[in-house]
Amino acid sequence: MQSIILTGADRKAAYEWLALRDGETGPETEASFQNWLRQSPRNRKAYEEANRLWAMLRTPALNISAANDCRPETRVRAGPAFTPWAMAASLVFAIAVAVWMIDPAFVQNWRADMKTAYGETRSFSLPDGSSVILGPDAALVNNFAEGERRDVEILRGEAFFRVKHGLPTPFVVDAGKGRVTVTGTAFDVDRIGDHISVVVENGSVDVSGNAGQTRSLTPSEKVSLDDGRPGAVSTVDLGLELGWMTGQISFDRQPVDHVMATLERYLPVKIMMRGGIGDRLVSGSFPTDDPEEAMQAIAAAVDARVRHITPWIVVVF
Repeated sequence: MQSIILTGADRKAAYEWLALRDGETGPETEASFQNWLRQSPRNRKAYEEANRLWAMLRTPALNISAANDCRPETRVRAGPAFTPWAMAASLVFAIAVAVWMIDPAFVQNWRADMKTAYGETRSFSLPDGSSVILGPDAALVNNFAEGERRDVEILRGEAFFRVKHGLPTPFVVDAGKGRVTVTGTAFDVDRIGDHISVVVENGSVDVSGNAGQTRSLTPSEKVSLDDGRPGAVSTVDLGLELGWMTGQISFDRQPVDHVMATLERYLPVKIMMRGGIGDRLVSGSFPTDDPEEAMQAIAAAVDARVRHITPWIVVVF
């Protein structure tokens, strides 16, 4: 059975209906809602997901919404009415703020078909017989459609793919502003925001940016993309590049903010940098079983200090 892949428009429509039905509704509104549900299985799935999300976030979102209520309490002013669409927009805003406060990765995890927790590495099988190993704090969406496409999307984190050979449909990995296309190979994709790096273990891949530029990689080659623009192809040591799967992460003249973003995958904290520390370059190799010690060592290497502001926020300065 083909899975239903929801779009942003599907979810927006579901949130609007959720806002309209949050309270007493008349028979006409309810009849229109039921008709909308029957129009498409996508509508029903989007509404069910929105309803589950709202059930989890209702209290914090209502608190935020009440603090920013645009309806006057004691006097009525001339102007546009507080329409159901404005209610929907307020609801979506309140949910978004509540999500950010509770867990910035919550929405990505909600979308994801495969995900890992902090410090966790897991293997998954894909519908075509391919496999993927997800690194810590990673999230991946399965956009497969039998006989039509073999697509996945990396929302965040690192993933190592072994793609099944001999199938006519290419295997495609979308990672923000970068895309990897293969027919059968083993390769690694690492996404931190709009920075993407791709390393090939065997076979070959084509890596394209959002401006149409493409780089072809063969075994032991790597390319990085920043904001959709691919850089030069380089030859790398696969043992170092893929060491995260065996408990070791390595960096060669990488900016501190990139290194710290990688360490965040192993710690339930947000690491913030001040005073230009994030732009300094660092090299080293660290075991993944003690990310706190690795963070301290990296800070010392660039003559910086580490301070825990709260259990969830660390400042490097």
